[in-house]
Amino acid sequence: MNFFCQKKGNEKISSYIIDVGFFGEVISLLENSVINDIRNSVDIVEVISDRVPLTARGKNYFGVCPFHDDHSPSMSVSREKQIYTCFSCGATGNVFKFLQDFENISFLEAVQWCADLAGIPFQLNYSHEKKNEKFQTLYDIYEIAQKFYQNNMNSKEAKDAKQYLKDRALPDEAIKTFEIGLSLEKGNLLTNLLKQKHYDDKDLLASGLVGEQENSIQLYDLYRNRIMFPLHDARGRLVGYNGRAYHGETTNKYVNSKESPIFKKREILYNYHRAKEAVRIKKCVIIMEGPMDVIRAYTIGFSNVVASLGTAFGSEQALLVRKLSSNVILCFDGDEAGLKATKSAIEEFSKIGMEPRVVRLEENLDPDEYIRKYGKDAFLHKLNTAMDTIEFKEFLLKANIDMDNTVDVANYANAMIEEFKKMKDETLLEVSMAKLSEETHLSIDFIRGKVGDIEKKPLEINLPISPRKKWTKWEKSERNLLAYMLKFPNAIKMYDKKITHMPTDQYRQLGFQISSFYRKYGYIDVADLLTELRDDTSAIETIGEISQLKVREELDSEEIEDYLNNIKEYNEKVQLDIYQKELKKSNDYNRKIELAKKVVASKLRSEEDNGRN
Repeated sequence: MNFFCQKKGNEKISSYIIDVGFFGEVISLLENSVINDIRNSVDIVEVISDRVPLTARGKNYFGVCPFHDDHSPSMSVSREKQIYTCFSCGATGNVFKFLQDFENISFLEAVQWCADLAGIPFQLNYSHEKKNEKFQTLYDIYEIAQKFYQNNMNSKEAKDAKQYLKDRALPDEAIKTFEIGLSLEKGNLLTNLLKQKHYDDKDLLASGLVGEQENSIQLYDLYRNRIMFPLHDARGRLVGYNGRAYHGETTNKYVNSKESPIFKKREILYNYHRAKEAVRIKKCVIIMEGPMDVIRAYTIGFSNVVASLGTAFGSEQALLVRKLSSNVILCFDGDEAGLKATKSAIEEFSKIGMEPRVVRLEENLDPDEYIRKYGKDAFLHKLNTAMDTIEFKEFLLKANIDMDNTVDVANYANAMIEEFKKMKDETLLEVSMAKLSEETHLSIDFIRGKVGDIEKKPLEINLPISPRKKWTKWEKSERNLLAYMLKFPNAIKMYDKKITHMPTDQYRQLGFQISSFYRKYGYIDVADLLTELRDDTSAIETIGEISQLKVREELDSEEIEDYLNNIKEYNEKVQLDIYQKELKKSNDYNRKIELAKKVVASKLRSEEDNGRN
């Protein structure tokens, strides 16, 4: 490990080069002097608000939790403490933990992310990193397959495939950027290569790239004679392929990899890992159907595009998109299948409280065809004039009615009024009702009366549904004491002097960890403590629970003494019970005398303590 320091005004900014393979040996040295400096250089509210819309309420900010199926704001973010906590699912952490879970990255990658954001040079060297992924063998198989397919694209057998891509006006730069490869016609080339690398049949079959012939032990390549579009998970790991036929086939034009332990179609969006940063910058994500649509959009400057791979758009994909942006444009194929996919996606987004906008393309064209035929400006106009959800539903309802027919108009108006009743945006509702009034010549008052008043509600915090637990006197003392210890060093010192045992396991463990942190570093900070405990899920959850308790802005020593005495009283009561139970069971006269003395002494201490209190 090497590091050196630079100056930025009066602030000390460190530059670090860390060899990941040896990080475990230097983590203690780096924990306080490096990692927490980097964490302190970014604001958790700004980092989270770039990914989840937050609303200020009092001292904290609230947003929809991205870590469970959340429909109303249940996640609290504290700028003061630099932590977040979800009231519903219990997710808790500092900025590193949020980035780890949201971006599906490692702890060190989260540190790197924050360092980059703060402008602190921090270079990770992965050359010695140990691969310990559960399914690392499958990832390795895909790395070999990718090199194999890309090499095939440069072979003489790729002539027809290259011509096909040329005819589709796909530039070489796009082929390189999207790592497009080719599977050849001969049926066992990849299989033989992988066998030469000593992968066993079980792993080859599990990969989804190799099949087994019936009544035979002969293995063969599942992909043959197809243009190969690699598929990556949210972390950017290669996990599957979308194989495209290129000899004029009209059925099974696209074939996705078989599902495997690392590839679940419902959890994958094509180009997701590349699009993340572009979406953050443009504050919008465009969803299409296939790889060629995404790549075409990329060639004309739209890099904030993902694709659903032609499969039914599911809830997992909707949640993935929500992690990127709440501003979504659906641009599926212009045919009936594309219309069906659009409806399905709107329904999935509606379940998680999102309303995407919709682009419908004429002449049954897909986005790739539309852009090639009409150009960038026409496509940009389509995006800029995308329909909101209510406009799209209006578009569908009006498609099969005669606006000169009284019954049709009445049916249309009734259907739209039912849609209005579901709307939560009062401004959009007013605009939509005025438009319907103009179209149908119904008075705005009549329509408003049919719709009724939208209940006006302030921002609601989604608290847990489970009944509120009734805490005992001792538990309240433990919880409040810990809350003060997370904020005031003097509370930790008082704890160290008087408490040798917390009654509740989780609180006892956290008390020890807070005390240890303070002794080690000489200060207490919740966000830094979370970094120290990043692998201790139980402790992190307990901190999330405790950190929500309201404590005084200044330490009240008498209040802390009360908590300490309550805990001490409980411990003595428990010990007294143990003595008394043993006294009843013991047949040893000397032991009974000894226990009796302990019982009397314990009762006397309790009476003295009560007298002082």
